[in-house]
Amino acid sequence: MIVDFTVSNFRSIKDEQTFSLYVQIAGSHLPENISYPASDKIGVLKSAGLYGANASGKSNLLLAFNALQYIVVRSGDLKEGESIIHEPYLLAEDSKLLPTRFEVEFFVPSEENVQTKAVRYRYCVAFTAREIVEESLVFYPSGQEAKIFNRGVEDTWQTIPFGSLYKGGKKRLPFFANNAYLSKAGDSADTPKMIRDVYNYFRKNLLHLGVNQRVSKLNWLEDIELVKKVAKLLTLVDTGILNISVQERTDADVDADMTTLPDDIPDDIKLRFLNDRKYKPLFLHSTETGNSEPFDEKKESAGTRKLFHLAPLIFETLLEGGVLIMDELDNNMHPFMAELIIKLFSDTRINKGNAQLIFSTHNINLMSAELLRRDQIWFTEKQQGVTKFYSLDDFDKNKIKPQSPFNQWYAEGRFGAVPVINYQGIVDLFNATGDVNAQKDY
Repeated sequence: MIVDFTVSNFRSIKDEQTFSLYVQIAGSHLPENISYPASDKIGVLKSAGLYGANASGKSNLLLAFNALQYIVVRSGDLKEGESIIHEPYLLAEDSKLLPTRFEVEFFVPSEENVQTKAVRYRYCVAFTAREIVEESLVFYPSGQEAKIFNRGVEDTWQTIPFGSLYKGGKKRLPFFANNAYLSKAGDSADTPKMIRDVYNYFRKNLLHLGVNQRVSKLNWLEDIELVKKVAKLLTLVDTGILNISVQERTDADVDADMTTLPDDIPDDIKLRFLNDRKYKPLFLHSTETGNSEPFDEKKESAGTRKLFHLAPLIFETLLEGGVLIMDELDNNMHPFMAELIIKLFSDTRINKGNAQLIFSTHNINLMSAELLRRDQIWFTEKQQGVTKFYSLDDFDKNKIKPQSPFNQWYAEGRFGAVPVINYQGIVDLFNATGDVNAQKDY
């Protein structure tokens, strides 16, 4: 589970900002929305929602999780001198060459100690376009911080220092300046298990979905039991679907898929693309005579298609205890469906593996005291091009109570993070006789 995530110098996030899922005071409001991954002492929220105006930085915060995952999982594959994906704040000259910095505190499930349940870690990394300038990993074996490794700007693979509790395999591995040590060590079979556990947590358990992005388990349509579960879910949410059948794609289907690919695409990628689309779903609907009529996916509504592709990820995340990060959760989906997904993550009968949902939305109906706690509601606001984020829990608790109408007060502008619209300026624009301030280029 993610406890805290601190970001600086990434896209519109210039100054250090912390997005926290740590529960400072559990209280009596929606206690089922809190998990205790290691003990009753540290509570972590199962979900959190981001609100803010368009271009306020919501997507950038969610993309920061994606960038962190890239550093941990992919930077170890970079050849010497290759560029790291570095997206600093660009509206200040001094920020362009400064490192981006991420710090994340998280819990990794413990397979060896059932009583401990999960181990708490904190990982820090700072990087420019060409090198990792800072990297460290600590853990808390008995409540006290213990070093695993601490890499400074001058350290090489030969000088990086390790902690005394980091043992059980080969620790010192060659890496280039643009490789994260965690990425190299975590992907090596002969390193200590703890480093591989952390690496695999980021590799397997973080899934980021952008707006309209369709990511699903590869070849999940081959999993008959999973298809049955998804079909049953769709029947239970009033989509009109009776069942789902799965068929192999025909030659005509393959030919149609091929037309969407660039001519110069490598053969291995082309083969993987086609293998991932070996099967196609057909959605069965009841006819007036009591029979069933198969519909192609294209005939289903956008909301049904989104839920169909999202459902396997929800099942997997809830089963394995992952972190599902979604930009615009309710896009192409009825608000009731978005509310359903949040409820699934909060329900202790379903979410038994400490899974988390982090999402952005413009739907203020989801900002409900019956659905979310104050500390689960976050806002992003941009001031002079710089994104700030803050929680509803930061406001005066004597005035903002659990039973307060969060969504109504947000709509009234009490919490900020709403668009500022110059309506008179828009009226003047439409009434203007000429294209004022426009520069003609002949």
